Amino acid sequence: MALRRRITRLMKAHWNELLERVETVIREEEAELAARQIAHQELEDALSPSLGGTPSPASASVPSHSTHATERERALRVLGLPQDADLAAVRRVYRELIARSDPSRFPENTPERAKAEQIRQRIEQAYQTLLLHLDHSAQRFRNLSVD
Repeated sequence: MALRRRITRLMKAHWNELLERVETVIREEEAELAARQIAHQELEDALSPSLGGTPSPASASVPSHSTHATERERALRVLGLPQDADLAAVRRVYRELIARSDPSRFPENTPERAKAEQIRQRIEQAYQTLLLHLDHSAQRFRNLSVD
């Protein structure tokens, strides 16, 4: 019985660690988005008097993409990997995290299942981002079109 309790506590600790990691990345992304919106608003305010009032439609939409290095760093943080991680380590950690965040372990329509699905989606996004950066052969196959 004591072993079962220990295993349960360990699983909860791993789950909470994964949850905290994903929530940290979400908070960082929200802060980055807020900073971009403020910078965009400041740019519009600075440009609007020189343009004679209203900004043009082209300047109203500033692209919200980040640099490749930032995307890669964020993906590595989600997976809990060091900056110098190789493709084999990424794949190993991805498999472990996907197995731990399996939503089917939770009952339908529960907050735990929704959170597990959200975490799994974040892990998938991070893995796909790292594949683009680390697996160059995969990029070649993605660009290949068969007619």
